This record gives sequence, C-alpha cells and structure tokens, in this order.
Amino acid sequence: MVYPEAIEHYPKSFQLFIKAIHRRIESGKNALIPIVGQTGSGKSLLALQCMRGLYMYRFGKSPTDERIIAHTVFKAKDFMEKMNNPKLKKKEVWCWDEAGVDVGHKDHASIKNRIIGWLAQTFRNLQQIVFFTVPSISFLDASVRKLLHYYIEVVKVSKKRQCAIAKPLEMQYNIRQDKIYYHNLRTKMKNGNTLVLKFMGVPKISDELESKYETIKNEFTVDLNKLIQEKLEKIDGNNPLTERQKKILALLKKGITSQTQIAKIIGTHQKTIHNNFRWIKGKGYNIDKYLENHKK
Repeated sequence: MVYPEAIEHYPKSFQLFIKAIHRRIESGKNALIPIVGQTGSGKSLLALQCMRGLYMYRFGKSPTDERIIAHTVFKAKDFMEKMNNPKLKKKEVWCWDEAGVDVGHKDHASIKNRIIGWLAQTFRNLQQIVFFTVPSISFLDASVRKLLHYYIEVVKVSKKRQCAIAKPLEMQYNIRQDKIYYHNLRTKMKNGNTLVLKFMGVPKISDELESKYETIKNEFTVDLNKLIQEKLEKIDGNNPLTERQKKILALLKKGITSQTQIAKIIGTHQKTIHNNFRWIKGKGYNIDKYLENHKK
C-alpha cells in the first residue's frame, strides 16, 4: 500500500521521480543514486528531501527530522556500520554525504568505490536506497559507474521559488558494448500516454531540518579539519633536513620570519634563505603556517 496523497504538495515532476524509485524497490531491487553538483549547489539538502518524500509515499506520514538525520552519514566507517547492523530493515533510505571524503588520503576513492560496488552486488535482497553526494561522476571509477541505477544532477537553485531544479536520469549499462547510457525517466500515465521527465523541482527542506543537518555537518567538518591538521603536523620530521634548514625552521617556529633577518642570524645571503624555504617545503614541511601567523 502506498499513499500518493501524502506527496501531493510536491511538484508533479518530483512526485513522478519518487514513484519511479519506489517501483524499483518494490520489484525486489536496490537503488544507488549519486547526486552531482558543484559545492554549495544544494546536493545534500536535495538528498534529504528525497528521503523525506520516499518515506511519506510509503508510510503516509512525514518522518521526524531525527529519523532523517539518523539516516545521514559522512564517514565510510559509520556507513558500513549502518549497513552491517543485524537490525537493518528492508527498503531503508540513506544519504551518504560527501562520500569517501573523510578517509583523508589518496586511497579514499578506492575505498569508496569498493563499498559502492559491494552494495550493488550484495545488498539487492535488502532493497536499500542510497543517495550519495559527489562533486562529479568522475569521482567514481568506471567499474562502479556500471553498477549505478539513477543519476541526479543539480542544475540550479531557485531562491525565489525555494526549490532546486535537478535533472534525473536512469543509467543503463550495455554489457556487449561496455558503455553506459543515460536516459530520461519515463512513466506511463493513466490515459496510456508516456511522460518524459526531463527536469524536476525539489522543494527546499524546512529550516528546522536544515539547521539540524548543518549541526552534524559542522561537527564532521571540524573533526575532518583536525585530522588534516594532525596529518600535516606529522609530516614534520619525515624527511631529514640539513643543519642549515633545521636552524631556519627553528627560527620560524620562534616567530622570526624575515628572510633578511634569518640570513643575518645564520650568516649567509638572503637568496640562500629564499632557496632553503623552497627546499624545506619540498621536503613536506608546512612552513606557511608560521609565515601566516606572523602576518596576523
């Protein structure tokens, strides 16, 4: 049983999208859906509204903000914990926001791709719906793109209408030609005609939900920034410095940042200090933070 009247307040285009995803899940499949767009384009907020709409269509009532937030994750580790929970129910809807960013090193793409591939190949019986936000589809390698089912691209945000305009596409992988094809979503109307869904309007989520989302997003961002800082600080000492470079670094840490002054203290030319700044950076030492602190 479904509740189409529960989503009647949404734009018709968005209603059709919700119904298309629901039909796929009811046929015993899962749905992996990347939401693509530039930074600040509203990818995450669009995902939350999709989660809300699907819940309302299925249950006939709006989910609590807390439920939506509980189904939104930022870290690969947290996402996998949710998926491996023995109490995980069928037909749940998730948002993996900024998928893979938290891993914080060059292997993040590989980890992210393996997780998505694993979901596509093993979680069909649980009929999970996963929206994950990425700046570009190119952030996913070719092998993973073949396993995706839909694609949403944020085209623009209309502040006047308080909604995002997005292009939803169905992805089809042709095994014989080894190519991915993107198709406009099509749905049959009651009169027998086929409607092609080229764009859809997705209303802005409530201010309350947006505020709760921003709170957990900020917590993630703060933790991520601390992790990045720790990694940068650990770089210091990984590559050996010459005795002169050690003296230069020690002076920078004391707040002496003038190349001329450092040259005078060490007893060399300013150009030599300039070159050593460049060599120290090349060895992985973040000396810019000392220079910036001096400017402040």
